[in-house]
Formats: sequence, C-alpha cells, structure tokens
Amino acid sequence: MADCPRCGRKLRLADWRPECPGCGVNLIYYDSNQRLLDESEKAEKEHALFQPRVDRAKAAYAGSVFAILRIVLTLLPVGALFLPLLRTAQGGVNVIGVYRKLNEAGIGAVLGKALKDPVCLTAALLLVSAVMIIVSIALITMSLGKHGKVRVGVTYGFMLLCAAGALCLAAANGVRLGEIFSESGAAAAPGVGAILYAALFLVLFLYNLFLLKKGIPVKYTPCLIGGLPSEEYFRYVEEGMSRADIRRKMLKALAEMEEERERELEEEEGAKHRG
Repeated sequence: MADCPRCGRKLRLADWRPECPGCGVNLIYYDSNQRLLDESEKAEKEHALFQPRVDRAKAAYAGSVFAILRIVLTLLPVGALFLPLLRTAQGGVNVIGVYRKLNEAGIGAVLGKALKDPVCLTAALLLVSAVMIIVSIALITMSLGKHGKVRVGVTYGFMLLCAAGALCLAAANGVRLGEIFSESGAAAAPGVGAILYAALFLVLFLYNLFLLKKGIPVKYTPCLIGGLPSEEYFRYVEEGMSRADIRRKMLKALAEMEEERERELEEEEGAKHRG
C-alpha cells in the first residue's frame, strides 16, 4: 500500500489508475523532476563514498615503485619453497616432496595432530605461512584503509612467526624428519630453501614497516555531487545546511559548469575558423 504524494490519501489495490482518486494528480509524473534529482544525488553520493576505496586499493598495488616492490617481495617466498627445504642423506626435499609425504599421511590427520606432535606442527606452520601469502596479496587492497596499519603489521608479523617457527621446529626435530624423509633414517636438517624462506619473510615484514612509516601516495579521483565537489557537499551536510540551500548551490555550480563548457566550445570553434 502507498500514499498519494500530493494529498496523502491511502491508495488501495483497487486504485489501479495512474491518477489519484482523491486529488486527480498523475502519480507517475507528479514531482518527477524532484524525484530524478533525488535519485541522481543518491547515486552520486554512493559513488563519491565508494571511489576513494578504489583509489586507495589501486595505490596500494601500484601507487608507487615501493608498492610494486612489495608485491614482488610478497611472492618471492613462493620460489624459495621449490629449493631444498630439508637436507637428508638422499638429497634435498622441496615443497613437492613435503606435499607428497603429507598426502600419504593424510593432510587432515597431520593438521589434527599439530598441537601434539612437533613434526606435525612444523608442517602446519609451513602450510599456514604459504596460504598467508595468498591472503596477504588480497589484504594489500585494504592496507591504506582506516585500520590498514594494524592489519598490515598483524598479517606480515604472523607470516614471519609461522615461517620462523617452522624453521626452528625443523632444526629441533631433525631426527624425526630424517626418519620420515630419508630411507637411511639419518637426521635431516633445514635446507637453504627453508632458511631463505624465513629470511624473505623477515625482509618482507621489515619492508612493510618501512612502508607504514614512509606512506604510499594516493591520487584521489575528483567526484561531483550535483556539480559540487564531494568534499564541499559533505561539508555542507555536516554543517547542517538545509537541503534547499544545498540545491541552490548545486544549480549555481551546474550553471557555471555549463558556461565554462560553452566557452570551451566557442574557443574550439574559433580555433577551427582561424586554422
């Protein structure tokens, strides 16, 4: 059920005609210009509120050379996983060999024993740190937001702790790892890949602290609401300016924009004639 926007009469399902049975106004076209202005203003407000998020996300990924370098540094540990993570009597074991052993034992079973078995905890920390690489790439889009500094510090600090924890546990449980990954049962030791993997996370963590201090410049896209710059429009709203006064300023701004456009067209026409 609805009300007539002019006389306030309650409209029933039987009132199917476009005219109000009370005052006779056409319900479709009544105050249509005002409704169009309201809808246009609403759409422009939503765009003005959303666009800064897009600008910050773009700047976080490619706003400067430092931002691009962060993406590269975030992905570098993936390469280290394919270097020997463990040194055994039969040679090095990289992430593929680790995955095969995990698959044979059952990844779910290994993760389920992570809090009881140091070797399972080593595998769990390695897996979590690898997954966090993907998560951190997604979280970079929010790194320049309101809580971006806290989010970045926690995310990359957690990644470093997981990688360093896996490295320390691997060094402390060389005998057990040797029994699992070596046919001879000789003790295993962390390989160059594991050391480089943890070292890259340390570099990545320190680099992000550097970025938090230095900052990444954000180039915001100018947004207009009814011809007014969005910052100006929201300032008027916060100051409590009436809707009618804001609309008058909008009309003035739109008229100035139209005059400026006409001058540009005249200058273009004049340039063509002179040419």
